[in-house]
Amino acid sequence: MKKISGDEEKKGGTDWGKKSRYLLVILICVGILALIWPQGKSEIQQAALPETQTSSSVSQAKANIANELQSILSQVEGAGKVQVSISLSSDGLKSYARNTKDENRETQEMDHSGSDRNIKENNQSSDIAVSGGSALLVEDRAPEIVGVLVVADGAKNGAVKERLTAATTTLLNISPQQVRVEARRGE
Repeated sequence: MKKISGDEEKKGGTDWGKKSRYLLVILICVGILALIWPQGKSEIQQAALPETQTSSSVSQAKANIANELQSILSQVEGAGKVQVSISLSSDGLKSYARNTKDENRETQEMDHSGSDRNIKENNQSSDIAVSGGSALLVEDRAPEIVGVLVVADGAKNGAVKERLTAATTTLLNISPQQVRVEARRGE
């Protein structure tokens, strides 16, 4: 009996050893997947993030300029309450570094009859330079202001209207044709 029971214990021990090895392999695989999974997901989020940041940063910059201009123009004597709206030409211009490769090949062939043949090949290829997984930005131009509308309580007075126009053109470095100053309607 002891031999039989002893054999059964050994078999049970080897079964448990096999089960624990399989369990260990499964746990290692799950651990590796857990380490890899968040990294892949964060890269996708980071790739999508700059585009949304760009549009929001442009609208934020536009709002900041309008608020600052509104604050300054409301301090002009006789202006009263002022509201400002700014129109931009675009979201700005971004220039990225490029890797350019030019290949020029010239081949001369002569055949047995004495005729000569020249072959010229020109190949150009260009791609955006990347460093650390993102494109290398060379230049980032702010959007151009194409128009400004100023609505003020005191714009009924010609002198106040002229001062508001002059202040706006000076602050934003734009021409007077790009600025329109209007009187607020009476309520």
